[in-house]
Amino acid sequence: MSQADALIYYTILSVLLPLILYAANKLLAPKRSSRRKRLPFESGQVPFEWAETSFPVEYFPYAIIYIAYAVLAVAVFLSAVALVERPEAGFNLVLLLAVLSATSIYAAFSLKELPQRL
Repeated sequence: MSQADALIYYTILSVLLPLILYAANKLLAPKRSSRRKRLPFESGQVPFEWAETSFPVEYFPYAIIYIAYAVLAVAVFLSAVALVERPEAGFNLVLLLAVLSATSIYAAFSLKELPQRL
């Protein structure tokens, strides 16, 4: 098997497998929703009456920023490894950290303006 054939098989499999799993989910999943299924998950405890959703919308921006920082932490780690092998890659690392710092400052000021419900 050549590398081109392997790439074609991989591409076909990576497109078909999610479609097959999605179709199986639609066929096998229960159709009706129950009150118990719609309740927010409270770590095995009885949910509070005021819990409207399982994930408060106020915390969504913080979750997005956390995900972005998790990805950027991997990028910084890989850049540091590249810096050991190629010292001229230092400019890329400095540029990445500058962009990260600028977006962090912008996000910090933007999050202060969001309405919070306590």
